[in-house]
Amino acid sequence: MTKLIASFVFAVLILALAPPALNAGPLCPLLNATKHGTYKVSGTGTAIGVGPVAAVGEVTYDGLGNSVATFTVNINGNVHTFANVTGTYTVKADCTGTHLEAGSHYSFVVSPDGDISSWIETDPGSVFSGTEVRLKPVEDADAQVHSSDKPAPPASRHLVAVQPANFRSRTGLVGERPSVPSKSL
Repeated sequence: MTKLIASFVFAVLILALAPPALNAGPLCPLLNATKHGTYKVSGTGTAIGVGPVAAVGEVTYDGLGNSVATFTVNINGNVHTFANVTGTYTVKADCTGTHLEAGSHYSFVVSPDGDISSWIETDPGSVFSGTEVRLKPVEDADAQVHSSDKPAPPASRHLVAVQPANFRSRTGLVGERPSVPSKSL
């Protein structure tokens, strides 16, 4: 009988202490500020009806919901480079989020420290996913991007976002000259 009472008391204590543990804070309390700084981005997939797609580049997030990208994409053997592609993003408290870049839509999951995220394009006609890995926090973006002795421009001019964005709409560019100003990485 003593064991039964002791087990009951133990169970009550466990249940009494469980709610504080279950009420733990959000995984990403910084929301959009979770993603900040420059990230390397890569992704692969298929443009339905066109062929395989691979992309690599950089993206810089400002921590306020804005991004700028520079990347190279290979669509079915045709290579295109894009620079200064702007976008917007949202990070929710559960570390999931969305990114809109050059007309393409992405869903992602970011680590609570913001260093790594996995993403997938959600537009019809595309099967495209990849990862981002933070290279430098935004505080070090000038040092990272500017290796010369010249003074770096203000950080606000410096956002570089490289989510291989909008390959779906670029599928029309196969064999054509891209309308976005191009620049090599």
